[in-house]
Amino acid sequence: MKERDLFRQTAHWMGTVTVFIILLLTGGCQSQGNGNTIDGTLLGPNGRNVEVELKKWMTGKDGKSGQFIAIDATYSDAEGRFNLQPQRPLPMDFYQIMVSKTKALVVIMDSTKNLEIEATVPDAGYILNAQIKGFDAAQEATEYYAKAMPLQDRKSMMRVGMQQAKNAQRRQALSVQSVEVQAEITAWAKSFLNDHEGSLACLGPLEHLDIRPNMVVFKEVLKSTKSALGGGAYHQVLSSVIQGEEAKMQAATKARTIPKGNGANKPRAKKNSRYTVGDQAPDIVMNDPTGKQRKLSDLRGKVVLVDFWASWCGPCRRENPSVVRAYQQYNSKGFEIFSVSLDKDLERWKGAIAQDQLEWPNHVCDLKGWSNEAARAYGVSSIPHAVLIDQEGTIVATHLRGGALVAKLQELLP
Repeated sequence: MKERDLFRQTAHWMGTVTVFIILLLTGGCQSQGNGNTIDGTLLGPNGRNVEVELKKWMTGKDGKSGQFIAIDATYSDAEGRFNLQPQRPLPMDFYQIMVSKTKALVVIMDSTKNLEIEATVPDAGYILNAQIKGFDAAQEATEYYAKAMPLQDRKSMMRVGMQQAKNAQRRQALSVQSVEVQAEITAWAKSFLNDHEGSLACLGPLEHLDIRPNMVVFKEVLKSTKSALGGGAYHQVLSSVIQGEEAKMQAATKARTIPKGNGANKPRAKKNSRYTVGDQAPDIVMNDPTGKQRKLSDLRGKVVLVDFWASWCGPCRRENPSVVRAYQQYNSKGFEIFSVSLDKDLERWKGAIAQDQLEWPNHVCDLKGWSNEAARAYGVSSIPHAVLIDQEGTIVATHLRGGALVAKLQELLP
């Protein structure tokens, strides 16, 4: 098993953003003398006479890439006892204790902390449910990852299974399961944050939340932990990534205007502009993949995104992860999506819904392609195209993409 990085590169943090996140688990401490001391007992046969390393993430020149370096190492004895006494000054940060090069445990500490750790070393994977004394935040981090990492591993296995599945039915089943597990991970991360407000361990759950739909949460946690963790690599990397994402979101929300030259040329009209801000959105009545009739008007009282797309539309498919994140963030606050597909093939349409994990129930299509009745009624001439409707059925925004959708939802559903 390859050594896990303290920070992980994640695609759902908008694909182009590289961020290194904590990947966990270490063991042991009993305070002895002055200075930073980690004393521990590794229980079970896998903890006896094995190498134990304390590792620190060193950031590269670009502020994002980097590598782990061992800042202290020792061996446990025949009873699993070990002692680490790093000699260099250590800022308050997340560190990794690595057992036998493959089994990890995360600890939060600095040069002033003396930790006592007792943990059972598994045959493989993360060290779960360690007991850490000497610093409350270190124990709180262990409690978070003890539940989060098994869920994350389950999700990773499902994604591998989806890639290896030989039929669409199996892929769809695994896709549904993956969405459910991700919902569990997100719920656990948010629950931990709510229950441990102000704890330094709250940086950990950010690993399992998408940045853009949770931008406010990220900024609040980074602000509350800056005085203690601002000198550490993890906090610095996350702060850098947040700044980059904010810049991208601001750029995405800027109004695009067409130069008028000397004033003689009229601005060009936008595509898909039969209805615009302030208009009442026409009702859409159409069947979903099971043949059930669904009406846009049935969602009155909700903020609704009418999303025109198709399985064969590359830009639509690339936009779908952003739409999914917005739904997951704001659905509980009163946000719904009404997806109108311009497909002609039922199975391709259904397959794309499953593959892209479009988990909302309101998917409709009349299998007429560009002759789709709703698309013609709305004057849709290119896709993807999005129309955002408020609780009264009035169009409040059009031509939304990525961060622009999130920004508008933050305004409507704070």
